Amino acid sequence: MNEEELEVLKSIYESDPNFSTVNNNTFQYKFIIDNDRFYLVEIHWPDDYPNVIPKINLDLFSNRLLTNDFKTKLIEKLTNDANEQLGMPMTYTLFESIKDFSYDGNIFQTNLTTNTNATVPSSTTTTLPVSNAPVIKKEQLTKSQKRRQWNHRVVGEDGQRPRGHDWVDIVRHLSQTGNKV
Repeated sequence: MNEEELEVLKSIYESDPNFSTVNNNTFQYKFIIDNDRFYLVEIHWPDDYPNVIPKINLDLFSNRLLTNDFKTKLIEKLTNDANEQLGMPMTYTLFESIKDFSYDGNIFQTNLTTNTNATVPSSTTTTLPVSNAPVIKKEQLTKSQKRRQWNHRVVGEDGQRPRGHDWVDIVRHLSQTGNKV
């Protein structure tokens, strides 16, 4: 029965880049919240699946910013849904119920908690010199100053303009004047 569900899952999600098969018993789906935030849900089939509830894993590295409350409520919902589906293939149903899952609180932590008890051996710590280079501000020029600089560059250092600076564009001139023969 697991082989049939595996084939069905692959056929349903074959063009979905958010679905991935880790192995024949483990599947992941990426749920995208917005442009740069998402979370992964991993479902693993134990040996007695579908007669037992699959293992639902949210403790993945990409989920490190998810709040514990969100993880707990999502797993509770999926466990309840899986209990209703015992004896039947349920992986697709679980992924779809996650899409329908609504959560009122913050899904992601706003700040990371740091472990202050971590110690670094003193023999490996080195101090890098901090350079106090002055910040150079760009000079703000007016339009007339920029124009003078441009004219100076066009004229050149020897005071002469480049050859053809005042030539008339013949094609443009003729298109404006027309054929007067």
